[in-house]
Amino acid sequence: MGLRVSAGCGLSLQSGRQSASGSGKRCMDDIGDDIMVKQAMEVLDSRWTTAGPWNLPYRVLLVAKLIDRVTARHVRDTAQLSLAQWRALTHVAHLQPCSASTISGIAMVDRAEVSRALGALEEAGLIRREANPKNRKSNLVSLTEKGEEIHAAVRGERGGFYRDWLADISEEDRATIDAGLRCIAGRIVARSPDILDV
Repeated sequence: MGLRVSAGCGLSLQSGRQSASGSGKRCMDDIGDDIMVKQAMEVLDSRWTTAGPWNLPYRVLLVAKLIDRVTARHVRDTAQLSLAQWRALTHVAHLQPCSASTISGIAMVDRAEVSRALGALEEAGLIRREANPKNRKSNLVSLTEKGEEIHAAVRGERGGFYRDWLADISEEDRATIDAGLRCIAGRIVARSPDILDV
């Protein structure tokens, strides 16, 4: 099944190169005449076409970096957290009680970075530590009531971002994109299984 781009997210072709913000119908019909948005879309178009459609990994990384930047700004402004702290908080919320090494393994992030983030979260009163009954050398962390409240509030707002970002993509196309990304991830792991520390 091929990916069909919805009418609201049509991409135009300019000089044989795919354009994210071309003169045709765009992904965001509601941007109006905002000059700053138009300039930003031109920059995006330039970066998007740096590599051709054959270089999908580059485009996946570009989208991931855009999400990181928006997320970092949002969690800083709303909860006074760094991106690393927010990610650690979110993993604790989903895995609690859990250890730093568990978070590190699942998030594929350096354990020292996770430990620093957890230390800051504990200092802010967002997580608590307790002894790990299975390993006396490590602690288990879980969210405090304050941590639960902040996570729920920020997560709710982030859900609004996700809905907006995906508004032009049908459920069927979302499933196709998800399956394609999983296929790419599977091939990467099949060729280099050691990257998951199994």
